[in-house]
Amino acid sequence: MHEPPTPDGATLEPLLSWMRDNARHELTLADIAHHAGLSTRTLNRRFRDQTGTTPLQWLHRVRVHRAQHLLETTAHPIDRVAGQVEFGSTTAFRDRFKRITGTSPQAYRRS
Repeated sequence: MHEPPTPDGATLEPLLSWMRDNARHELTLADIAHHAGLSTRTLNRRFRDQTGTTPLQWLHRVRVHRAQHLLETTAHPIDRVAGQVEFGSTTAFRDRFKRITGTSPQAYRRS
């Protein structure tokens, strides 16, 4: 008996779940590729084909989404939120947050 064809995007679902579960850790492209059992080049190509973005851009979106939740549900300072979602610096966090959401973390919290 043959396996049914896998819908587009589904072949990466175990990896996406692993990335979501481990987004609080510092992950590199090499870490993600190693976990997937792929070269970084193959991972990038398959990831872009199935998600429309790169693994690290996807991971940044997951982290920003988590930051949005923290900004909505806690009174933690912005630098603490940045650390909780594994951005290397508060400046990098603010820049990435604004690029993805179109607003600053502080403005997001106020709204």
